Amino acid sequence: MKQTSRDLLNAIGMGQHNATQAIPYLMIAPATTDPKTPMVINMVRHIQQLLYQMGAIDVANTGYLDAPTAAALLQIAGPNWERMTWGSNIQAILGARDRGMSLSPPPAAATPMPMPVAVSGPLDFLPDVPGGIVTYGVVGYLLYRHFKQRSAR
Repeated sequence: MKQTSRDLLNAIGMGQHNATQAIPYLMIAPATTDPKTPMVINMVRHIQQLLYQMGAIDVANTGYLDAPTAAALLQIAGPNWERMTWGSNIQAILGARDRGMSLSPPPAAATPMPMPVAVSGPLDFLPDVPGGIVTYGVVGYLLYRHFKQRSAR
């Protein structure tokens, strides 16, 4: 039996209301979603809970795709987990859980391998502000007008 998007989200414990809002994100890859979107954070939190229950004790329930979460997803979904859709990643996690797969955190003595995280871009150095990039655009425009008026005097 093929699972629907709602079935997948309910299987990770999201609930009906949140599942309705998160369904559109299941068709998008983690590498192309905004990691600060509330529904993505909520979905990642539920994924992290599953990964922790499967034995990845280094995965914290933060809601962000950090290095331990990326390492656990790499073990389950493979090296292309960032390019797979969220729905495919959730299917892989649920399949691994149903098969009884146990995750193990990386050894403490080993140097951590750099894991690609789905958070990158040219504007990541900017602090979070309400409104995000729109706020920075408005501030940039206002600064432009201010300096243009000063240079016209």
